[in-house]
Amino acid sequence: MSIRHLDQIVALFLTVFGVYLIWTGLQYGFMQGTTPGAGFFPALSGGGLIVLSILNLARSILGAEKLPEDMSRRDVAKFAAIAVAMLVFVVITPLLGITIATMLLMLAIGLTIRPVFERSYLVRLGLTSVLIPIACFGIFGTLLRVPLPRGLFGL
Repeated sequence: MSIRHLDQIVALFLTVFGVYLIWTGLQYGFMQGTTPGAGFFPALSGGGLIVLSILNLARSILGAEKLPEDMSRRDVAKFAAIAVAMLVFVVITPLLGITIATMLLMLAIGLTIRPVFERSYLVRLGLTSVLIPIACFGIFGTLLRVPLPRGLFGL
C-alpha cells in the first residue's frame, strides 16, 4: 500500500471519527446554561477534525502534497506505535485523569516521531507535554467548568 492511499484512508477514518465525536458530544450536552457542557470540547474537536481531515483528503486526491510511494518498515512501526499509544490513552484516561494521560500521550508520540535523546529536544518535549495539558485543564476544567475525567489524582 502506498503512503498516498494510506493517507486517504486515514483521512476518511478521521472524518468519520469527527462525526462520531460531534454526535457523542451533543448527546452529553453542548451547553449547561451559560457554561459549556461535557459535550462542548468533543463536539468542537470533532468539527475541527472533520475540517482538517477533509482538507487533507482533498490535498491527497489532488496531488498537492508529494509523498514517497512506499512506506519503510520504520514508518509503519511509528504509525502502529502512535495508534497503540492513542488506544492506551483511551484506556488510562479514566484511571489517571485527562491531564496526566495527555502528558503521557504527548511524551509517547513525541518520542515515537523523533526517537532521539538530545537534551534540548527532551526539554522542549517535556515542557510542552506538561504545560499544555495543565493549561487546558485550567482553562476547561477550572475556568469554563467543563466536566473532565479526573482519575485517581484529581487531574
